[in-house]
Amino acid sequence: MAIIFDHVYHTYAQKTPFQAEALQDVHITLVDHSFTAIIGHTGSGKSTFIQHINALLLPTQGVVSVNDIVMNSKQMPKRVKALRQYAGVVFQFPEYQLFEETVEQDIMFGPLNMGLSKSQALAAAKIALSQVGLDSKFLSRSPFELSGGERRRVAIAGILAMNPKVLILDEPTAGLDPEGSQAMMALFTQLHQQGMTIIFVTHDMDLVWKHATHVLVMTKGKVSQHETPIELFLNPKQTLTVENPKMVEFLIACQQAGMPGDLNSLADLDTFMNRWQQHHKEKP
Repeated sequence: MAIIFDHVYHTYAQKTPFQAEALQDVHITLVDHSFTAIIGHTGSGKSTFIQHINALLLPTQGVVSVNDIVMNSKQMPKRVKALRQYAGVVFQFPEYQLFEETVEQDIMFGPLNMGLSKSQALAAAKIALSQVGLDSKFLSRSPFELSGGERRRVAIAGILAMNPKVLILDEPTAGLDPEGSQAMMALFTQLHQQGMTIIFVTHDMDLVWKHATHVLVMTKGKVSQHETPIELFLNPKQTLTVENPKMVEFLIACQQAGMPGDLNSLADLDTFMNRWQQHHKEKP
């Protein structure tokens, strides 16, 4: 089912001197099986937005609907356990969600709360750990003895072990080296190809260009744009406040240098290099 924000507002510290509007009239639908990047400057509302998807935060006004589970300002949804199995969140700082003595216990925590037996939960933990590129030797280790990148993989494994339909990631590659970042994004792409909806917050526009099917731009608590990467970067309807991906800068530079054709379609992008090379050969 789609994720629907129906005129959602969220106010922190409401009716106090510290009151702050984090979301303002957010009205948007994220379709099933999309790979959506959420971008915007620090403080634009990105993290607040994703925390509404599985009721970590509730709207101050408006309604959020996820898989027919409705959230509003009045009360926590009755099916919150089912909601958090359906849509799992991995925080930017994995230590926020790692608390058990061993990696095995941490990854098994979610499946056990879903009602799986210990043997079923352990099997799910082993599969999830393998998915994130760690072998079974890590099961007996303490999460707090791991590197930052390893802790992030364990946190992701803890969500994957619950077999979610929606995976929500807050800056999933922050702090990882290029190889680790590439491996993480390859995993998310594989999960997306298998039918999972992926939503990720990022400041890396190259990841947006390479992986996202949709981009949601947050500006001062509002959704200012919701488009495909091609529409956003190659045919912008308004001035962007973020840097272009490196590939887009390259495409624009080549077009300015005389490369013929319209770059606003995937077909053009797929054949871009061949056409540019041919144009270059024919140029006197």
